[in-house]
Amino acid sequence: MPNPTTVEPHEGSDATFFEPVTIDELESQVVKLAANYWNTLRGSRRYPARQDLRPRDIAPILRNMVLAKVIDGGADFEFRIAGDAQVQAYGVPFQGKRLSEVGPQNNAFSASVRGIYRHVVESAAPIAVRGRMGAGFPNVKFAYCESLFLPLGPSDDVVDHILVFSTYVERTFTENKKK
Repeated sequence: MPNPTTVEPHEGSDATFFEPVTIDELESQVVKLAANYWNTLRGSRRYPARQDLRPRDIAPILRNMVLAKVIDGGADFEFRIAGDAQVQAYGVPFQGKRLSEVGPQNNAFSASVRGIYRHVVESAAPIAVRGRMGAGFPNVKFAYCESLFLPLGPSDDVVDHILVFSTYVERTFTENKKK
């Protein structure tokens, strides 16, 4: 996995940091439900296919979902679906746009997302992260998030979509420290 920016949190810090976590360490019920749904869909396969998704099965968490199509093996990503919670958290209506179109406004964030997406494509494995958005991202409407990035594809050797579920919470910075 790409090395996330890790900064020791401290009261009043403006730093942005994300840390990888295991699926078992996830705290958000929404993200845990998404992990269970993805595991159910994949069965004995490495990961499920895009056409296996049934929105009605995950209606309560659709607002927390992003579905990104992999373009040219990971050269870019197109946001096919962007739930309301995602759009509200970033203050950007990105459905139907490519990461390269939305990214220039927040280059560091775009590079981070691109790195995670590419790692999911290359490893064909899920990635879970949680962390804090600092003052360097003024349009972001949250302080803390937990996200799960899940590969989708027609076979065990091709990832053609990435399914993302995230929750966004306003928290005081000290609550984000690992215990």
